[in-house]
Amino acid sequence: MDEDKILRAYTRLKSLKDNLPQGYDIHEKYVQEYHEIVNLLSEETATPLEEFKVSDGELERKVTSAWRSIPYLKQKAGRTYSEERRCEKNVLVAKMDALLSYFEFKYLSEKKIEIGFKPPNKEKEQ
Repeated sequence: MDEDKILRAYTRLKSLKDNLPQGYDIHEKYVQEYHEIVNLLSEETATPLEEFKVSDGELERKVTSAWRSIPYLKQKAGRTYSEERRCEKNVLVAKMDALLSYFEFKYLSEKKIEIGFKPPNKEKEQ
């Protein structure tokens, strides 16, 4: 396991997330870049990370035009689609957040993970 490669991949991932373009959907090139980072982290840590990838079904072609049918001209309704595929931004960001959290807990945190409710310490309040 090359810690420098892991750190570089991790910082690339943080930077990619912080610099995604504004808007509702994201071009496929950002998903591809993210998947390259996931693959690198998977190889370097010898950990399967497929669950953190955006599924192919989340990538869709955008409708570029649509028309109604005109029966007397024998024209059927139809649509045309863009060449590139896009993904909802929130889907990609959710996957990124999950992967970042996983690595923060597993590799960067020195404390054990505490999940659940922890009541306040009454001794500290006095």
